[in-house]
Amino acid sequence: MERVRKEKSKDMKMKVNRIKKLEEKRGITLIALVITIIVLLILAGVTIATLTGDNGILTKAQEASEDTKRANAEEQVKLAVAASIGTDGKINMDTLNNELKKIDNLTYKGSPISDSNKITSLPDTVNVDGYDVTINRNGSTSVGDNGGNDNTETIVEGVTIPDGFYYVGGSKAEGIVISDDPNDENKGTSWEVAKTLKGNQFVWVPVEDDSAFKTYEGYFDGDIDSILSDCKEPYENGYVNEVDEYNAMKESVLEHNGFYVGRYEAGTASTEERTSSSGITDDVVVKQGANVYNYIGWSNSNNMTNETGGAVQKAKEFANEKGYTSVTSTLIYGVQWDAIMAWIEPRYKDKNKAEELVAEKNFVADSTGKGNYSEDENANSWKGKVTTTGASDDYDVKNIYDLAGNVYEWTMESYDTDFRVFRGGNYSYTGSGYPASYRFYCSPADSDGDIGFRLTLYL
Repeated sequence: MERVRKEKSKDMKMKVNRIKKLEEKRGITLIALVITIIVLLILAGVTIATLTGDNGILTKAQEASEDTKRANAEEQVKLAVAASIGTDGKINMDTLNNELKKIDNLTYKGSPISDSNKITSLPDTVNVDGYDVTINRNGSTSVGDNGGNDNTETIVEGVTIPDGFYYVGGSKAEGIVISDDPNDENKGTSWEVAKTLKGNQFVWVPVEDDSAFKTYEGYFDGDIDSILSDCKEPYENGYVNEVDEYNAMKESVLEHNGFYVGRYEAGTASTEERTSSSGITDDVVVKQGANVYNYIGWSNSNNMTNETGGAVQKAKEFANEKGYTSVTSTLIYGVQWDAIMAWIEPRYKDKNKAEELVAEKNFVADSTGKGNYSEDENANSWKGKVTTTGASDDYDVKNIYDLAGNVYEWTMESYDTDFRVFRGGNYSYTGSGYPASYRFYCSPADSDGDIGFRLTLYL
């Protein structure tokens, strides 16, 4: 009996041990299963995130599809507009409506275009495949999202109209004009721009040749000058951010193939003419008919590392003061001034054309009659008188006013190690002696009545 009990006890212990081992295995299996499920859930989450979400593959594919459809809708309207432009450069409305009729799935005010439902004036909007396409007076177009919610930037002839600005008129060849006031939108056409506008205005300067975006020798007294070898931009020993700011400007210009320049010299919001440098806290405006912002130094110190209290600071603060979020404002750079000269006259970049340009009294070499200068060909300093900005249509070239004459305009260039460069001649002299491309220098703190400045914007 004792032996039987021992055998039973032994069997019981073996059964207990087997049960324990099974339970241990079952526990390990459950843990592995839980870990596997967790890993699978993580992988599933990563996969879902990759496919969906703002940057997911499916979302990007859908966005690409939408972009293609949107672009196709606008392209069809562009072709219709192009086909309706007559030999006079204007859009024929009857032709436009007939061309729009040919586009599949196009509606106007909810119905197909017909004799009783057609466009009679511009700007106006049609819908193609669910996308609202606006046709502007100059023939440019802009397209909104499906459903008509316009959240795309406006493009005119490949040029970006920055957020917060409105296309006024003009063409890429003759100067696209923008304004920061919505009341000015489409107040011009591709061939004509309104003269009296409400907002601050800028003109697009195309820079199509990246390799040519550099400074060139200007003209003085009937010949090409010889001052450029002593000039530098950026001034490497300048204030702490000068080189970085120049590089940022240049990178933007080359990326976008251009920049915006003030349509007018910097003016003051005050109705009082400036008579001294004591009023440099006045608001800056870029509008026609303003008193010129003269009596202002490049800065308020002859220390070349100082950027405060003058044209540089005013120009850099302009964009923030106006609430612009899509552009950066700066004082015009020498390389930008020369880009304007080369846009106006491509031969400006060729020194071998100097004699030719002088002989034909070309604007860049002889600005007589194209700027506010003294009428006295033997003029000495302090003759003549400064005018308000954009005082004469005779001083308008490429929709930009007063590049020649009126007041010298500070630039970011330096001359040697003690001076900053200004451009463009002034009212005291003559257009033959001091044309639009003229380059000279002063101490940074010089703030005479014949010196002002001009703003630029880059995207």
